[in-house]
Amino acid sequence: FNCVRLPFSLELVLGNKSFVPRASQSLAANPELAQETPLAVFDATVAALTATGLLVVINNHISRAEWCCSPFDGEGLWYTERYPEETFFEALGFMASRYKHDMRVIGFDLRNEIRSSYLGWPHWAGEGESKTDWARAALAAG
Repeated sequence: FNCVRLPFSLELVLGNKSFVPRASQSLAANPELAQETPLAVFDATVAALTATGLLVVINNHISRAEWCCSPFDGEGLWYTERYPEETFFEALGFMASRYKHDMRVIGFDLRNEIRSSYLGWPHWAGEGESKTDWARAALAAG
């Protein structure tokens, strides 16, 4: 393989987390990162992957930092009650700017597997309500 799809949550970007939960377990292979923020660990991961010649596609996988996915998690759309659409756009812009000079970060998966949630059913290009139009949101994300 020559490419890695590297997921992140909006909470990782915007949650102001100062530590990695259960760092002694989750970072056991990299104890030097145990005192770093989740975003710094993500940066180190991107740097390690690209330094070995691998290509990276950054993937906004979910909003909350938790296991994905269930029909009842409220994470099916690109926005949630906790992370509204403008916050989603803000996080994408932040991550795109953060890695735009790394020539091995070659792509950006705007959101993992859009699906229905209690906030609505997704649709494409004017087929329903504007707030659940994924084509509109993807274009607005830039």
